[in-house]
Amino acid sequence: MKKYFICVLLVMIILLISGCENNKNELTTENIKKLELTGNLVTYQAYYHNVIEYDKPVGAGITHLLEKERKLFAEYTGTIRLGINLSKVKIEMKKNSINVFIPKAKIIGEPNVNKDDFDANNFIESKDSWINSNPITADDSSSAFDKAQKEMKEIAMNDEELLSQTQQRAKILIEEKIIQLSGLNRKDLNIMWEYEQ
Repeated sequence: MKKYFICVLLVMIILLISGCENNKNELTTENIKKLELTGNLVTYQAYYHNVIEYDKPVGAGITHLLEKERKLFAEYTGTIRLGINLSKVKIEMKKNSINVFIPKAKIIGEPNVNKDDFDANNFIESKDSWINSNPITADDSSSAFDKAQKEMKEIAMNDEELLSQTQQRAKILIEEKIIQLSGLNRKDLNIMWEYEQ
Protein backbone atom coordinates (compact mmCIF):
# COMPACT_ATOMS: atom_id res chain seq x y z
CA MET A 1 0.00 0.00 0.00
CA LYS A 2 2.85 2.35 0.83
CA LYS A 3 4.53 1.62 -2.55
CA TYR A 4 1.26 2.27 -4.34
CA PHE A 5 0.83 5.60 -2.53
CA ILE A 6 4.42 6.66 -3.41
CA CYS A 7 3.89 5.73 -7.09
CA VAL A 8 0.66 7.74 -7.24
CA LEU A 9 2.39 10.67 -5.52
CA LEU A 10 5.33 10.54 -7.99
CA VAL A 11 2.97 10.43 -10.98
CA MET A 12 1.05 13.44 -9.62
CA ILE A 13 4.29 15.40 -9.08
CA ILE A 14 5.50 14.58 -12.62
CA LEU A 15 2.15 15.70 -14.04
CA LEU A 16 2.21 18.91 -12.02
CA ILE A 17 5.78 19.69 -13.06
CA SER A 18 5.08 19.00 -16.72
CA GLY A 19 1.89 21.10 -16.50
CA CYS A 20 3.83 24.04 -15.08
CA GLU A 21 6.22 23.99 -17.99
CA ASN A 22 7.03 27.50 -19.26
CA ASN A 23 5.02 27.99 -22.44
CA LYS A 24 6.93 30.80 -24.06
CA ASN A 25 4.70 32.96 -26.22
CA GLU A 26 6.00 33.67 -29.66
CA LEU A 27 4.75 34.81 -32.98
CA THR A 28 4.78 31.94 -35.43
CA THR A 29 4.01 31.67 -39.12
CA GLU A 30 0.79 29.94 -38.09
CA ASN A 31 -0.25 32.98 -36.05
CA ILE A 32 0.64 35.27 -38.95
CA LYS A 33 -1.77 33.31 -41.18
CA LYS A 34 -4.56 34.26 -38.76
CA LEU A 35 -3.89 37.90 -39.60
CA GLU A 36 -4.24 37.44 -43.33
CA LEU A 37 -7.77 38.62 -43.86
CA THR A 38 -9.86 39.86 -46.73
CA GLY A 39 -12.29 42.72 -46.93
CA ASN A 40 -11.96 46.32 -45.86
CA LEU A 41 -10.92 47.75 -42.53
CA VAL A 42 -12.69 51.07 -41.90
CA THR A 43 -10.52 53.18 -39.62
CA TYR A 44 -11.75 56.72 -40.16
CA GLN A 45 -15.03 58.52 -40.74
CA ALA A 46 -14.76 62.13 -41.86
CA TYR A 47 -17.58 64.68 -41.55
CA TYR A 48 -18.06 67.36 -44.18
CA HIS A 49 -20.08 70.57 -44.28
CA ASN A 50 -19.84 72.15 -47.74
CA VAL A 51 -21.65 74.31 -50.24
CA ILE A 52 -22.23 73.01 -53.76
CA GLU A 53 -22.73 75.26 -56.77
CA TYR A 54 -24.78 73.78 -59.57
CA ASP A 55 -25.38 75.32 -63.00
CA LYS A 56 -28.75 74.73 -64.67
CA PRO A 57 -28.26 75.29 -68.41
CA VAL A 58 -30.79 76.79 -70.76
CA GLY A 59 -32.96 74.17 -72.44
CA ALA A 60 -32.75 73.43 -76.16
CA GLY A 61 -35.45 74.17 -78.68
CA ILE A 62 -37.88 76.93 -79.47
CA THR A 63 -39.84 76.52 -76.24
CA HIS A 64 -36.75 77.55 -74.29
CA LEU A 65 -36.21 80.89 -76.02
CA LEU A 66 -35.35 83.73 -73.65
CA GLU A 67 -34.60 81.36 -70.74
CA LYS A 68 -31.74 82.28 -68.44
CA GLU A 69 -28.99 79.96 -67.26
CA ARG A 70 -29.50 79.55 -63.52
CA LYS A 71 -27.25 78.78 -60.61
CA LEU A 72 -28.26 77.10 -57.45
CA PHE A 73 -26.37 76.73 -54.22
CA ALA A 74 -26.99 74.06 -51.61
CA GLU A 75 -25.41 73.78 -48.19
CA TYR A 76 -25.00 70.14 -47.27
CA THR A 77 -23.48 67.81 -44.70
CA GLY A 78 -22.20 64.30 -45.12
CA THR A 79 -19.79 61.63 -43.97
CA ILE A 80 -17.28 59.53 -45.78
CA ARG A 81 -15.60 56.35 -44.52
CA LEU A 82 -11.95 55.60 -45.20
CA GLY A 83 -9.88 52.51 -44.57
CA ILE A 84 -7.59 49.96 -46.14
CA ASN A 85 -8.00 46.77 -48.14
CA LEU A 86 -6.89 44.00 -45.75
CA SER A 87 -6.05 41.61 -48.58
CA LYS A 88 -3.26 44.01 -49.60
CA VAL A 89 -1.64 44.02 -46.13
CA LYS A 90 1.59 42.00 -46.26
CA ILE A 91 3.08 40.55 -43.08
CA GLU A 92 6.42 38.72 -43.21
CA MET A 93 8.49 37.24 -40.43
CA LYS A 94 12.27 37.47 -40.59
CA LYS A 95 14.00 35.89 -37.58
CA ASN A 96 13.20 38.26 -34.70
CA SER A 97 11.46 40.97 -36.70
CA ILE A 98 8.14 41.38 -38.45
CA ASN A 99 7.75 43.44 -41.61
CA VAL A 100 4.30 44.87 -42.22
CA PHE A 101 3.22 46.62 -45.44
CA ILE A 102 0.11 48.80 -45.18
CA PRO A 103 -1.61 49.73 -48.47
CA LYS A 104 -2.78 53.21 -49.35
CA ALA A 105 -6.00 54.33 -47.70
CA LYS A 106 -9.12 54.44 -49.82
CA ILE A 107 -12.76 55.41 -49.62
CA ILE A 108 -14.95 52.58 -48.38
CA GLY A 109 -18.41 52.69 -49.94
CA GLU A 110 -20.23 55.76 -51.15
CA PRO A 111 -20.26 59.06 -49.26
CA ASN A 112 -23.30 59.50 -47.05
CA VAL A 113 -24.66 62.89 -48.09
CA ASN A 114 -27.79 64.15 -46.33
CA LYS A 115 -30.46 64.05 -49.07
CA ASP A 116 -32.72 66.42 -47.14
CA ASP A 117 -30.18 69.19 -47.83
CA PHE A 118 -31.07 68.88 -51.53
CA ASP A 119 -34.74 69.62 -51.10
CA ALA A 120 -35.80 72.40 -53.50
CA ASN A 121 -36.85 74.55 -50.53
CA ASN A 122 -33.26 74.55 -49.23
CA PHE A 123 -31.68 75.87 -52.44
CA ILE A 124 -30.46 79.39 -52.92
CA GLU A 125 -31.22 80.13 -56.55
CA SER A 126 -30.31 82.83 -59.01
CA LYS A 127 -33.19 84.86 -60.39
CA ASP A 128 -35.24 83.36 -63.17
CA SER A 129 -36.26 85.06 -66.41
CA TRP A 130 -39.58 86.84 -66.14
CA ILE A 131 -40.43 86.04 -69.76
CA ASN A 132 -39.74 82.29 -69.98
CA SER A 133 -38.88 80.48 -66.75
CA ASN A 134 -36.21 77.85 -66.31
CA PRO A 135 -37.43 76.17 -63.10
CA ILE A 136 -35.30 74.03 -60.78
CA THR A 137 -36.63 70.47 -61.02
CA ALA A 138 -36.17 67.18 -59.19
CA ASP A 139 -33.63 66.19 -61.86
CA ASP A 140 -31.59 69.29 -60.99
CA SER A 141 -31.75 68.36 -57.33
CA SER A 142 -30.58 64.82 -58.14
CA SER A 143 -27.74 66.13 -60.33
CA ALA A 144 -26.62 68.50 -57.56
CA PHE A 145 -26.67 65.58 -55.10
CA ASP A 146 -24.50 63.46 -57.43
CA LYS A 147 -22.09 66.36 -57.86
CA ALA A 148 -21.85 66.74 -54.07
CA GLN A 149 -20.97 63.04 -53.64
CA LYS A 150 -18.33 63.25 -56.36
CA GLU A 151 -16.89 66.42 -54.85
CA MET A 152 -16.69 64.83 -51.37
CA LYS A 153 -14.77 61.86 -52.80
CA GLU A 154 -12.30 64.14 -54.57
CA ILE A 155 -11.73 66.24 -51.44
CA ALA A 156 -11.12 63.13 -49.31
CA MET A 157 -8.78 61.43 -51.81
CA ASN A 158 -6.68 64.61 -52.16
CA ASP A 159 -6.33 65.13 -48.39
CA GLU A 160 -2.90 63.62 -47.66
CA GLU A 161 -3.22 64.21 -43.90
CA LEU A 162 -6.55 62.38 -43.77
CA LEU A 163 -5.14 59.44 -45.76
CA SER A 164 -2.08 59.28 -43.50
CA GLN A 165 -4.25 59.29 -40.35
CA THR A 166 -6.31 56.46 -41.83
CA GLN A 167 -3.14 54.38 -42.37
CA GLN A 168 -1.90 55.18 -38.84
CA ARG A 169 -5.15 53.97 -37.31
CA ALA A 170 -4.91 50.76 -39.37
CA LYS A 171 -1.33 50.32 -38.06
CA ILE A 172 -2.54 50.57 -34.46
CA LEU A 173 -5.25 47.95 -35.02
CA ILE A 174 -2.90 45.55 -36.84
CA GLU A 175 -0.22 45.99 -34.17
CA GLU A 176 -2.76 45.21 -31.43
CA LYS A 177 -3.78 42.04 -33.29
CA ILE A 178 -0.13 40.95 -33.64
CA ILE A 179 0.39 41.49 -29.91
CA GLN A 180 -2.81 39.61 -29.10
CA LEU A 181 -1.89 36.61 -31.27
CA SER A 182 1.70 36.43 -30.07
CA GLY A 183 1.03 37.01 -26.39
CA LEU A 184 4.22 39.09 -26.29
CA ASN A 185 4.69 42.59 -24.97
CA ARG A 186 5.04 45.49 -27.36
CA LYS A 187 8.65 46.00 -26.24
CA ASP A 188 9.51 42.38 -27.12
CA LEU A 189 8.37 42.81 -30.73
CA ASN A 190 10.45 44.37 -33.49
CA ILE A 191 7.92 45.51 -36.08
CA MET A 192 9.03 47.37 -39.19
CA TRP A 193 6.26 49.33 -40.93
CA GLU A 194 6.08 50.28 -44.60
CA TYR A 195 3.32 52.46 -46.02
CA GLU A 196 2.13 52.71 -49.60
CA GLN A 197 2.11 56.33 -50.73
